[in-house]
Amino acid sequence: MARGQDHQSGQTLIVVICITAIAALLVLASLSWAQSSIFQTANSNRQDIALEAAQAGVQVYISRLVENPRYWLAYVDTAEDPRINSSTGGTVAPGTAWPSGAQWTYGAKIQTWHSLQNARFGQASYNIRVFPNPSDPSSVFVQATAEVGSGTPVVRSVDALISPESIANYQMISNASISYGSSATTTGKIYSAQDVVHQGTAVGAIYAQHEVCRNDSSGATCLKSDATDPAFSVGGAFDSTTVPAFSDKFPTPIDFTTFTQAIGNIQAAAKATGVYENSAAVNAWEIQFLASGQVRIYPVTNTPDPGVSIGNLGCPTTVTMPSGNAPFYMYFQQPVIVGNGQNETDACGTTTGVRDSVVNGQVTVASQSDVYIGGNISYAAGTSSVLGLVAASDMIISQVAPQNLSWRAATLAQSGQWITDTSSATHNSMTFTGSIGTANGGYASMFGTRTYNYDPVLQTLRPPLYPTLENSWSIQYWHEVTPPAT
Repeated sequence: MARGQDHQSGQTLIVVICITAIAALLVLASLSWAQSSIFQTANSNRQDIALEAAQAGVQVYISRLVENPRYWLAYVDTAEDPRINSSTGGTVAPGTAWPSGAQWTYGAKIQTWHSLQNARFGQASYNIRVFPNPSDPSSVFVQATAEVGSGTPVVRSVDALISPESIANYQMISNASISYGSSATTTGKIYSAQDVVHQGTAVGAIYAQHEVCRNDSSGATCLKSDATDPAFSVGGAFDSTTVPAFSDKFPTPIDFTTFTQAIGNIQAAAKATGVYENSAAVNAWEIQFLASGQVRIYPVTNTPDPGVSIGNLGCPTTVTMPSGNAPFYMYFQQPVIVGNGQNETDACGTTTGVRDSVVNGQVTVASQSDVYIGGNISYAAGTSSVLGLVAASDMIISQVAPQNLSWRAATLAQSGQWITDTSSATHNSMTFTGSIGTANGGYASMFGTRTYNYDPVLQTLRPPLYPTLENSWSIQYWHEVTPPAT
């Protein structure tokens, strides 16, 4: 009996040892899994922190541009790699001035790291590299690269296009009061330095420094808190009496005097690389954009008022715009007319009929006088096209326009109005897609029905040298890219 008991005791001991060994293995496996999980979690967090640090680097650089819009052309940032002067080969260190007008490159490897924070998963630092935008001298590419941790750090990099906010970000921006009739529909943001009267339907937000009203001053019904009104329920209305107020949205109202320099910049660019026309022998110039990427230019004579009729069309000159979305500039000292809706034959008999425009390129047209809209304007399908129209005086929709006009552009009347040539309803309908800037307001009552659509393309694609708002920069787009060598 005793021997049997001893035998059973030995078996029990073996079982206990086996169970203990299995438990130990499970504990070791659990510890290994936990350690691996902690490592993976830490690595994942480092990945997130690295991306956030790179984005923070972009935001820090934007703050520099808010203080000085030409900062990137005048200084090497403290977080930037040393710039190598493309002409001299000399190197300029971070935190020092950059010679005006000089171009630059960078070395193969990142040399500058700027500490951003001390994080749980390792210290985060970022680096900046800055590149001009060949299609827009006002915007800039910023590549921000961040690393987190020591030894073998996590490195991620983003490339962002940073641009000043353009006046083309607004459906309408006016230094005077704006009035829309009951048949008008607007889809974008509206801004007035005085009042906005909107009797139609407004989808976008309305900002008026003084008052936003449903009707005119005779028995005006001004919106204060009527959130159920269909004209303003989507974007909201903000004026001097609302909460939030206009001043909450615009602590510094838009300064229209900053827009006056735009036409001078366009004139200089047109003289250098584009089309510049100035002839006392003509009353105006008519232009027609072709889907092929060309522009026909006609001298116009014997027409005292291009808003009423086009007299004689001279022989056209055809100009080819640059390919690859390079910026193109056209400047006219006399009035310019974009197309016509009447059957006209030029003096050489080479073109006849109506002249609608199809824009294929990125172009800004300016006149030291007025700009007239005479025909339909569209963009070539499948292209990154955009048209800016800048008038030193008025933007006028001519009576030669089609009965049902459809046109697309970013438009600015620097010192005048955005108007139709007559206030009488002589035409059927107008569909405008784009943005409107006007110093003295305007009207389009020549058309029985008016639809104003904001062009969302203008949020990311600004016409070349089109005016921008001071101290307002934003990221147009960004994407993650392969970091430079470290």
